[in-house]
Amino acid sequence: MAEKPLTIEDADAVVDVVDQVCAMPVLTAADELHEASAGDLLAIRTGKPSDEREDVEHWVSRLDGASLLGLRDGEEGVVAFLRREEFE
Repeated sequence: MAEKPLTIEDADAVVDVVDQVCAMPVLTAADELHEASAGDLLAIRTGKPSDEREDVEHWVSRLDGASLLGLRDGEEGVVAFLRREEFE
C-alpha cells in the first residue's frame, strides 16, 4: 500500500515565509523548529515556484534538529515538510 502524501492539514504547525526575503525564511523556520516538540511535523510554505525547488530543498535540509520528509508543489508555491527530531 502506498503511503499517503503529506499535506498542510497533516502538519502540527505551518510556517509561512512566503513574503520574506533572504535570510529571513531560514531564520523564521529555524525559530519555529526549535519551538516545536520532538516528533512534530512542520509544513513550511515558501512561496517559491517549482523551478526553485532545488534551492528550497538545499536550505531546508540544512536546518538543525529536523529531518526533511519531502517537498510538494502547492497553490502558494513549494511546501517543505520537516519532522522535529528527538532532543538529545
